[in-house]
Amino acid sequence: MRNDTSRSSSSRRSLFSSSLVLAFLLCLILPLSAARAQLTSNPDVNTSIKAHYQNECSIIKNPAPGSQQLFAACNNATGGIFAARSTDHGATWTYPDASDKTIADGDAGQGPLACCDPTLAWDTFGNLYVGYLGNSSVVVLLSTDGGLTFSTLMTWAGSVDQPTVVAANTSAAGAPVAVWVVWNQSGSMRASGAAVTGLGTVGAFGAVQTIPGTTNCSFGDVAIAPSGVVVQTCQNPTGGQGPNSFIRINRDLDGLGPGNFGASITATTTNVGGFDFIPAQNVRSIDAEAGLAYDHFPGTVGNPNPRFGRLYLVYTEEPVDESNNTNIMLRFSDDDGATWSAAQQVNTDATTRSQFLPRIASNRLSGNIAVCWHDARNSGTNTTMQEFCDIATPATSPPVFIGNHQVGDALTSGNGSNPPAAGQLNIEFGDYSGMTYFQGRVHPIWADVSNSTGNNPDGTFRFDAYTDLVMGGAAANEGDPHIRTVDGIHYDFQGGGEYTILLDSDGSEIQARYAPVATNFLVGPNGHTGLTTCASLTTAVAAQVGDHRVTYQPNLSGVPDPSGLQLRVDGVLTTLGPAGLNLSGGGRINKTAVAGGIEVQFPNGMHMIVTPGWWASQSQWYLNVNVARTTAREGIMGDVQDGWLPRLSNGTSIGPRPAPLATRYADLYSRFGDSWRVTTASSLFDYAPGQSTHTFTYPSWPPDTLPCEVPEQKPLEVEFDPERAKAICEEMGIVDDERKNNCVFDVTLTGEGEFARTYELTERLLANATMTTLAPVKPTRPGEAATFNVVVERKVPARGERPPAGTVVFSLDGKEIDKADLDAQGRATWTVTLEAPGDHVLIATYVPAPGSSLLTSSSGEVTYTVVEDKPVEGTITTSSTSRQ
Repeated sequence: MRNDTSRSSSSRRSLFSSSLVLAFLLCLILPLSAARAQLTSNPDVNTSIKAHYQNECSIIKNPAPGSQQLFAACNNATGGIFAARSTDHGATWTYPDASDKTIADGDAGQGPLACCDPTLAWDTFGNLYVGYLGNSSVVVLLSTDGGLTFSTLMTWAGSVDQPTVVAANTSAAGAPVAVWVVWNQSGSMRASGAAVTGLGTVGAFGAVQTIPGTTNCSFGDVAIAPSGVVVQTCQNPTGGQGPNSFIRINRDLDGLGPGNFGASITATTTNVGGFDFIPAQNVRSIDAEAGLAYDHFPGTVGNPNPRFGRLYLVYTEEPVDESNNTNIMLRFSDDDGATWSAAQQVNTDATTRSQFLPRIASNRLSGNIAVCWHDARNSGTNTTMQEFCDIATPATSPPVFIGNHQVGDALTSGNGSNPPAAGQLNIEFGDYSGMTYFQGRVHPIWADVSNSTGNNPDGTFRFDAYTDLVMGGAAANEGDPHIRTVDGIHYDFQGGGEYTILLDSDGSEIQARYAPVATNFLVGPNGHTGLTTCASLTTAVAAQVGDHRVTYQPNLSGVPDPSGLQLRVDGVLTTLGPAGLNLSGGGRINKTAVAGGIEVQFPNGMHMIVTPGWWASQSQWYLNVNVARTTAREGIMGDVQDGWLPRLSNGTSIGPRPAPLATRYADLYSRFGDSWRVTTASSLFDYAPGQSTHTFTYPSWPPDTLPCEVPEQKPLEVEFDPERAKAICEEMGIVDDERKNNCVFDVTLTGEGEFARTYELTERLLANATMTTLAPVKPTRPGEAATFNVVVERKVPARGERPPAGTVVFSLDGKEIDKADLDAQGRATWTVTLEAPGDHVLIATYVPAPGSSLLTSSSGEVTYTVVEDKPVEGTITTSSTSRQ
């Protein structure tokens, strides 16, 4: 620390005292921390608690906003297709009734000619498609009620294998949605497509095309571009262990138009053949299992997505033939598969073990891509696997993945079931696995023999269909301010002005205003940066939430107002009611259950929690900003994957941490900080007339030497006992070690116990905040019952925590009308019958169980419509259920 000799003797005494304080604080700073993968997952769920064997599973999410519906289908050892549906984000699963012989229930019933190889798609009209192999035929079923009932949509007869169905929005003339089916028949690939114009309204399928150059080609996928172009991939040859197997691409450039698929294009070669035997699958073998996914996210208003229409290809490669060191590879194309990027490896393990059966999907609300696969990296004998996933936010080329994340709870044996139990299929994990990705949630599904959930009725180890919920991780901007990046690095950033602190590839953005604090001392050194500087506080936050701009900041007059901060949406001063505010496009704003802050839910699934604190002696508001479920990679809180700080705003790495402190200072506050500084054009904040971001910009802040002077601000002089600060923070019950250290640091330096209270409120919110989701339902007629499903979950996921318990209170048109207890999975159902036609507003409010530390939450308003049948005045009848 450097002292300024021009200061008074009393200031020098304060500086000397502060130097002792800071020496103590050095003991609190954690060592340089290592980055951690930012993905989180939940406990595995056994979707098929049956007495038989399931594998080769598919899973799909209903893309309707707010929907909680999932549908899964698998091969079933006793024949037919195992099928299951969920109405609570995959927490629990139910099965088709045994009397429904259209599709199997996996135990008592099965389709009359059903065989295997299920494939699923769900369009934005609500049409659910299930394809599978019948008796020498490809069968496609259609459901318009979320998988409750099915009808046969189309059948193609012949010597067929491994069909794939896909449905997607297109911009092709006259075809807002297209559905295509691709399959192998008599050794070549075939395809047919149809236009879809509404729920249950599927046009005639076109004549079956034989795709050129696909003889002895199979085990592939199909995808539809936003433009309507259809691309299929397959692997040639379909037999042998390699080397030099080819992954072929064919394109139908006019989609549902009169043209057909063109000539075969070689996207890449792979040493993984059509039947490549590896230790984890030494009976069935594996293939490259090529998969396709298009980026269907056009961007937001004023922020078009430059990767809109990009096509991704995932597949398995074996660098050295027959080495069993197989890897998951990714390529992309910006010309519908005509040319391809160089390959990049998705799995990041340092082992020579097997990764196989990959699956890829794109989140149409963000453009992010997810890849899941089977991984034997933790198996010493390379014979057992766990499910792994990763997510990329493709703001750069090639995309940068967040970090491999283990999803499966336990190692599951591939060949440990050989010979199989009587009646079971001897194909181990099968030929493929499934995965779906929507609104920030990734749901993989795989064949698992571990019985890690303990659900098998007889305790045996057999292949069941397991799934999980994977989402983004957490980041923080707390205190003076202390940063936690999305990959777990802790560092201090004492900026002066407005900065982008988090940016996702879909344009979701969070900006923070850092206000300098005048002191007669310096703070630091920080454990990660090693720097000692003047201090700042976060005093305002702004966010781009879909197409809406949300700000939470002091009143624009500049006169301190201890009564609270002001919320604005698109520049309009907004007061939140108890039910919060729904934003168009899927966003939402709530009050926090404590502390007078706000919670913001972004359409892509990210959540922001803002906790304010009032520094009375300085007449200043300051904010803790915490983010959960995020896949964002850029900004002050972005990941530190390839340097000592997050990347610069142009996407380049800042490089390794330099040794000289002066160079670190220039790196942090000039190169890095200035690159993320908000401009007049990019600012999301609201300003008083005559003000702009430049009003709050201090280009040379923070100084690394005294004086720490701010115009019209009296310097803070503190001589506070750090042991007393530690006692205050411990008395508040702060548990997280890093947050406790930050609390002691801030209370010591400011002498203000309010900082400890704000940390305690922040930690309580992160540990106990809940979110209540009320799924919308289709309109009903007068006198027809409507059943609503509610799921209550923790806003910040915590592995191993039990689901929330308590009661859900239902309010209809402003009146509390009924309540239902949550079951063991945190769900409740409620049925209402209305006679009066019109729109009705329903709200579900979670009330925690007595003695619970969890906090209440509201679903917000959901509109439920009774369509007019005849003009009658009606009454309301209700019933509620709690499934135990």
